[in-house]
Amino acid sequence: MDASATSGRARRRLNVHRELRKIRCVSKWCESSLNIPGHSQPFSVPKPVFRSAMEFRSFHSALVVHLQNLCQQILILRSIFLYYEVNKRVTLFDGVLRMVPGYEFTIEKVIHQQEDRSYHVVFLAHVLGTTYKLRETVSMHLLYPRKERGLPLTLTKLPRISVPDYVQEVFQNGFLPNPHYGRNAQLWLQRMQKYQREGLNHENYVDYLRQLNQIDEFASFLVMSEYTIEGARLEEILPQEYLLTIDQFKVPPVLLDVGCHVNVYGGVSRVRNHMTPVLTRGIIIDREASLVIKTDVPLLSLKPLKLEFPMNYTQFQMEHKALNNISNLMLTSVLFPSVNGNSGVPKKGIKGVPKKGTKGVFKDNVCFTSFEWFQNQIGKNKQQKLAIQNIVNRTAYPAPYILFGPPGTGKTYTLVEAILQIWKLRPKSRILVAATSNFACNELTTRLLQFVKPDDIFRYFSLTTERDISGMDMRVIEVSNMHRGMHQTPAQEDFYQTRILVCTVMNSARLVQLGIDTTIYDYIFIDECGSSKELSALVPIGCVGTDVTRKRLHASVILAGDPKQLGPVTRLQLLRDTPHDRSLLERLMALPPYRRDVLSNEYDTRMVTKLLDNYRSHATLFAFSNKQFYEGELRAKGAPEVTRWALNWERLPNRKFPMFFHAIFGFMQQDAVSLSYWNGDEAERVFEYVQMLIRGGVNGRIVQQEDIGIVTPYSKQVEYIKNGLSMIGLDNIEVGSAEQFQGREKPVIIVSTVRSNRRTVGFLADVRRLNVVLTRAQALTIIIGNPGNLQKNATWYHFLKYLLDNRAVTGRKFYLDAAPPVKCENYDINHNIIGNMQTMSNVSWNQMLCVQDLEQY
Repeated sequence: MDASATSGRARRRLNVHRELRKIRCVSKWCESSLNIPGHSQPFSVPKPVFRSAMEFRSFHSALVVHLQNLCQQILILRSIFLYYEVNKRVTLFDGVLRMVPGYEFTIEKVIHQQEDRSYHVVFLAHVLGTTYKLRETVSMHLLYPRKERGLPLTLTKLPRISVPDYVQEVFQNGFLPNPHYGRNAQLWLQRMQKYQREGLNHENYVDYLRQLNQIDEFASFLVMSEYTIEGARLEEILPQEYLLTIDQFKVPPVLLDVGCHVNVYGGVSRVRNHMTPVLTRGIIIDREASLVIKTDVPLLSLKPLKLEFPMNYTQFQMEHKALNNISNLMLTSVLFPSVNGNSGVPKKGIKGVPKKGTKGVFKDNVCFTSFEWFQNQIGKNKQQKLAIQNIVNRTAYPAPYILFGPPGTGKTYTLVEAILQIWKLRPKSRILVAATSNFACNELTTRLLQFVKPDDIFRYFSLTTERDISGMDMRVIEVSNMHRGMHQTPAQEDFYQTRILVCTVMNSARLVQLGIDTTIYDYIFIDECGSSKELSALVPIGCVGTDVTRKRLHASVILAGDPKQLGPVTRLQLLRDTPHDRSLLERLMALPPYRRDVLSNEYDTRMVTKLLDNYRSHATLFAFSNKQFYEGELRAKGAPEVTRWALNWERLPNRKFPMFFHAIFGFMQQDAVSLSYWNGDEAERVFEYVQMLIRGGVNGRIVQQEDIGIVTPYSKQVEYIKNGLSMIGLDNIEVGSAEQFQGREKPVIIVSTVRSNRRTVGFLADVRRLNVVLTRAQALTIIIGNPGNLQKNATWYHFLKYLLDNRAVTGRKFYLDAAPPVKCENYDINHNIIGNMQTMSNVSWNQMLCVQDLEQY
């Protein structure tokens, strides 16, 4: 063996060993308060005053605390206490320290380690020149890194596939025919026109999706290019942290978010007798009314600078790789199964028995018909048991199996049980569990860890998630590649020595970059599949589930979700109502094998199972959605102590109906910079109901801040309500959009619809958004809005009529029109991109973004 390679490995092992002696403590800000003489109650501070980071050095039992003053006031730090068990404490600092804005301070203290790994650290200070006393509390969890399974792998780069020049030419010409096009441009446009007429099918599948992805990538690049700022003015708020106001952008920066990269050009330097601009790289770390940019090194000057926001091509690269791999499969059996002909649909036979054709693909083909349930409640639900049996036995292979989970029907319970049964009954199998969001991945991991030993599960995080580590379950962190409190590239043993891998849909493509043999995975679960565009769902299927050498799908695929809830987020108007705007789950559900049988009106449970028992909500809370979206099949099975405690509340217009609409004719305003909407009148009603619930409770039940969720469609209204709640000391109430609450639940949901004095309801017209809003609450739903405006949409009209019929309205008196409006929201999956593009030929690239995205921003 090469001596240099051996010494290199030795150095890496030594570095790993040294790092293991440092145990990072994950800290999370809890609360800050200001005590002002003359006031009996302290005032809540909405944001942390200090930035704190901690680590435990095990070789001499020392806790190291790093502290930085984040506020613009000079603080006098007096004490730092570490609390453990019940009211026991250790003094970490006792003295007087003057901390100017941005000042950093580090202290090291030897402590005796306790069995409990969770602590609280309290900082006491006062504001210089005043008698104001500050108290800030931070929770701290001591991570105990597991033993490293191996050496970190090298993450190879995916090839950058640029959008061809001829595609750019056709795009910039508005998709219009042009005799001056080259041959490639003419052929590309002809194929696009042909695919538009045909719709997505197994023959054009790969090429059509690739064309749509090229349009998406190039249009996104043009939009990002418009965000470049010449002569930007930055304000330094902390060392290497700078504030950029939104009004400096020429167009609203809709696509910019936390984690986006920034190139800062300022000053010049001489390189080989040439003067070149000095480039400083940065990243957006906060985004509210303004952007906060953190740079790699301090800026030399704050004179007007040039800012560029480079586009992140990673997602497009991963989707391109998935399409290349998918092209090796027989699509008619995998992604376009049919009842007749060459397909992946099993012939009629015994339910739960795998069809022929799986021999030689999987490590075992044992059929299981009896199960010992890990979760006892599963054994009482017929649909859940049947779904698990068919998933374990791979009855739909090679086509995907669909778990259709309407709100509150226990979809996650069913998924977890199916994974556990495979883990137990097929000990040679490995399972990939993917979801579109990190929240869903962490929730699945937490539930699996209740039954699976930690050595059998690996949670694979992307680099960008490190900034969110403080808000995660520490049990999840300790079985992940952030088990030492920071992101690290996994070792191959992390995959080969564990049996369950959990990661996001996009992060699954990293296995290819790491050189992992993906044929070790026999099952691929994709949760939240209804909210992911089809091409994104193909990433785990194409990159992990496809054996390119043998040209076959080597894993059984399970798709879980609800096509009746919010679908993929499509940023570009010209891609709306195309296959790029539809989920794989929704498209498959429209194919004959996944539809109800015409004669029996039943689904083929070897291909799809629809869950029917709602365990979340009171029956009246989901009754409208049940009838409107789920054919009236859902059954209320929620525990009375969870769903019925709001009945007979004195504020209910109908004491037997725990939902009501508060009619208000408020004033909707549009923010001049962000273009998002807000409604102060509705926000005031939200504040009133929140305080009513917190102070008075419901029927003697105490309502905590964490029990309440506030849903509103526009980001400006979210910001307005958050700020208002913070002013009255209610910072722990979650406020967000329907997209943020999808898949979630709260005992109480309050909705502010915002729309008022308009002829349309904006993107409230998406009926799936209403479905999500109405199915989040367990016990109580309060909706605040303008009935005159909302009834201009047919679905909202019927919903308001449902509430009026049940005497569940309050506030201003209103009347519905004699008849509902004629529906105008037509969903055409073969929508003409070309015509749509031509109508936008005179607008800026940023205006190609969907109107609702501009409004929501």
